[in-house]
Amino acid sequence: MVNNQSGFCVFAKDIVSLHFETMTITYCQMEKTNVIQQHLKEVEQEHEVKVLLAVESGSRAWGIESENSDWDVRLVYMHQPQWYLSVERKRDVIECMYEDKIDLVGWDLKKALGLLRSSNPSLLEWLHSPIVYMKDSDFMKAMEGVADRFFNPSKMMYHYHRIYFTHNTRYLQRENCRLKVFFYYLRGILGCRWIEQHQTLPPIPFKDLVEGTVPEAEMRAKIDELVILKKSGSEKDTSVIDTELLKYTQYRAEYYTSIVKENRTEEIPPSTETLDAILYQMVMNFK
Repeated sequence: MVNNQSGFCVFAKDIVSLHFETMTITYCQMEKTNVIQQHLKEVEQEHEVKVLLAVESGSRAWGIESENSDWDVRLVYMHQPQWYLSVERKRDVIECMYEDKIDLVGWDLKKALGLLRSSNPSLLEWLHSPIVYMKDSDFMKAMEGVADRFFNPSKMMYHYHRIYFTHNTRYLQRENCRLKVFFYYLRGILGCRWIEQHQTLPPIPFKDLVEGTVPEAEMRAKIDELVILKKSGSEKDTSVIDTELLKYTQYRAEYYTSIVKENRTEEIPPSTETLDAILYQMVMNFK
């Protein structure tokens, strides 16, 4: 048995697949994981940074990837202490697109903590991704203590509302709809429903989100059929969405649009004291 840096355990005989939290990682994916981790090491060397967290985002993290889906790697990193001691504003984002369909985007620690203060949906989802490629134990311990405190249900619901509203307006009015687009639309609606019911961040795995927000067995079955269709096809595949499922989702979309409009208010961001302390501790202990 071999332990790699992401925490996967690999047995050296006839491996078909293994289980990592709620996601099934096939042997092919293990090979891709090794490639991703090599890219992350290259990023650290080229930019002179330390990766604190690197995760999968998007359809692969949700468990509904198509056969040709990209690998959307998202990360938080930090520079050495002297990088922060400059009056000049510096670029705080790293973006790399590789030929092997790996799309890598990262935020500097200071930027990430500032976004956490405003309950940034993307960052909160990264922190809860079920597929982790690299992580720093000190950073994760610090995040476990504060991430939930900066979660803002109304801001998060607005985020999911914008997802389904945008995809409905632009794409779902067509006769044939790309399955990828419909799942963005559906995930936005179900995300709103989860937040309304639980006041917490919706689950990242799409299966868990559906199980927690769609009590109707018939509708779950229709959604499951679309998941199977998407996972066996291409990102650009289209399909005629079941009429009853479309009515089901549109009814809830209209409901949550009204909820968001009623609850949309400007709020004063929380104090930065806790986040400042995390930034100082992490940077000053750079290794």
